[in-house]
Amino acid sequence: MINKKKISPQKVIDLNSAMFIFRIINEESPKICIWMFRTEDMEGGNMKIKSFLFITIFIISFMSVQCSRSQSPFSPEALSNKAVLNGTVILSGTSTASFGAIQVGVKGTSIYTSPDVNGDFQISNLPLGNVVVEFSVQGNVSDIQIDDVQSGEEINITVQVQANNQAMLAHMERNRKFTGDLQVQFQPKKWNLDWVLVNSEDEVQARISGDGHNTIPEDSIEIYGPDGILTVEKTELKFEVGGTYFKVKFPQELAIPLIEDPMTGMEYEITVKGTYGENETQTPFELTNTIEIVGKMPKDSEELSFQVNPNKWNTNWETSSGTVMVKFWGEGFDQIDPATVMMVGPDNDVIYYVASNLADEQLIVKFSKMQAISIIPEPTPGDKHVILITDDLSSFSFEYAIEIVGSKK
Repeated sequence: MINKKKISPQKVIDLNSAMFIFRIINEESPKICIWMFRTEDMEGGNMKIKSFLFITIFIISFMSVQCSRSQSPFSPEALSNKAVLNGTVILSGTSTASFGAIQVGVKGTSIYTSPDVNGDFQISNLPLGNVVVEFSVQGNVSDIQIDDVQSGEEINITVQVQANNQAMLAHMERNRKFTGDLQVQFQPKKWNLDWVLVNSEDEVQARISGDGHNTIPEDSIEIYGPDGILTVEKTELKFEVGGTYFKVKFPQELAIPLIEDPMTGMEYEITVKGTYGENETQTPFELTNTIEIVGKMPKDSEELSFQVNPNKWNTNWETSSGTVMVKFWGEGFDQIDPATVMMVGPDNDVIYYVASNLADEQLIVKFSKMQAISIIPEPTPGDKHVILITDDLSSFSFEYAIEIVGSKK
């Protein structure tokens, strides 16, 4: 019987020349093994190996790299797909650090880089999912969390290094690549009521993504409020087109006027209309997304204005001795008789004030929290309700949105 010795695939060699085969053996300590074969005497397909050399080399630096890779929490799929992180580091006036002393990396991976002389850096192979970006500044390590990173996403961040060499996130903008139908996202998603008097260069962005985003004519774009009538003048619109997006920008002070009688805590639909398509073929589109109103009207508003605080009502108020405050300011606030002020619930249940205070160019009327939660029918966490603030003479009437929080009864 002829004994046939199997040759492993790792020992298959070129029969015409000597060959070195390098293998990495990753056991408790990684090794580099070098196998050398020399071939002679090929008879009947049998190969005789005349010499054999085995050398094991321990490489400490390679060991550390392998260990760091073996601890990566990201799957091969997450690492093979790509997102891009563009960053700018700003050094505070009292920081002793230099850009050359800063290292930026993705926690749990071997992905690291450093800012250039201008403080700019890029990580072009950012893993997907929840990512922690590490900033090491002269021995101090700071983490910045970026959640739900998606394939094709482009993330821009600005990071400020403080006097204690801690890195703080100053700004982040995320541009996600969408395929398929066009869709719109508004940045910021929360619109503040005090924008009506803000004279700044800050803007609202309507970011359009999807197939055909780069075929949208700028002059076709229109921005509408919830009623489909109020709009932003086209002369106020600015545009920016990138590889994954078409951005429409307009001043924040023109955003709030799109909504008639906006109420804090309420969500409203904002619509972008336009056309897209190649050459002479243009297809109309109408994209809608929601924004949320936050903040309060500025105190120097000439009209009579109000604010309810807090705007989140807890189900545990049924046993609370605290109060809900309603603040009035503007024209005629000092003519309001607190005894006539009413809070009316969704089912027209009415409660009256328990205390008041007139000071600092505003009137504060207080209502019992226990009574306030009682005018909400079956308060359930997550629900939103509209209450009415008025008086016996109906000389003023304001609607206000509140949200129910706490535990379900």
